[in-house]
Amino acid sequence: MKDVYQRLAEFLDTFPQRYPLHTESGIELRVLKHIFSPEDAEMVMKLTPMPETATEVACRIGADPEKTEQMLFEMSHKGQIFRIGKAGSYKYMATAFLVGIIEFQMNRMTPEFAKDMAEFGPILFDATWMKGKTRDLRTIPISESVDSDAQVMPYESAEAAIKSAKYIGVSDCMCRRQKALLNEPCSKPMEVCFHFGSGTHYFVENGMGRYVEQEEALAILKKGEEAGLICQLSSSQNAVALCMCCDCCCGPLIAYKKCAKPSEMVNSSFFARVSETDCIGCELCEERCPMDAISMDDVAHINLDRCIGCGVCAVTCPTEAIKVFRKDKDKEFVPEKDLFTATMAIHQQRREI
Repeated sequence: MKDVYQRLAEFLDTFPQRYPLHTESGIELRVLKHIFSPEDAEMVMKLTPMPETATEVACRIGADPEKTEQMLFEMSHKGQIFRIGKAGSYKYMATAFLVGIIEFQMNRMTPEFAKDMAEFGPILFDATWMKGKTRDLRTIPISESVDSDAQVMPYESAEAAIKSAKYIGVSDCMCRRQKALLNEPCSKPMEVCFHFGSGTHYFVENGMGRYVEQEEALAILKKGEEAGLICQLSSSQNAVALCMCCDCCCGPLIAYKKCAKPSEMVNSSFFARVSETDCIGCELCEERCPMDAISMDDVAHINLDRCIGCGVCAVTCPTEAIKVFRKDKDKEFVPEKDLFTATMAIHQQRREI
């Protein structure tokens, strides 16, 4: 019989987002051991990606409902499974490793766990995130960076996502938390990751974040933009999360940066352009670019193969010589309208390779 963690890895690989299997070092199994006891691992594999009450689960697997409720709640609190609803009527479901379980380990991460994740990260992203076309996050430009004639759709605006959300939560950046545990602290702001809608309650109730009002959320967004963070919204038009990322800690950005043409890997509909007549060659944009897309002689030049249209370069340009523009229609990325459809696109694309 296969080891429980090998079986769990194979179970996680059935999710649309996938999970690496059979690495030479076995790092994918070591990571799972940080998160799950053998008993917890067995229970996860008895759940489905559809929410069920503890009673429904217990009846299906032939277990005691009260003990099942207690176990599932504890597992959901440990971020091993997802929980929705209110106390007394919770429903539970299995969820993907990335995006999902690993983000939920924010308060359980240890230096040893972080060290194993640092080894596992490149393998994880190459085997999952970088497959297909649709990513779990899409890069959007900072609003102030966009040329006045370039149309920005509501689903491409961080401000619009915040203003349209019924619930808003904010949490620390998991990637920067992990780096800090490795004694590689990042100087960028920490509490800048947003959650919208019903998933917000899970983060707050599990002690991973806090509720914020719209005004404070917009102030946090502004602080992150000024610090040079990249805005990345979740995959669908009805965004459920907004990450503010840096190129030194963020797994996806690190993976993109290694590519010869990040512009072809990132889900983005924008690019930056320099007005050579306005550029004074101050080099500030070159320092801020997360993809090393800008070079200097007398003026700044942008390598469009590397530009991801984030606008980080433009917002601090003293002469407004750089602005972000919309790509041609055939090069735009139009996200799926809802999370389910986006997830199904990921499922199909990551199995076509």
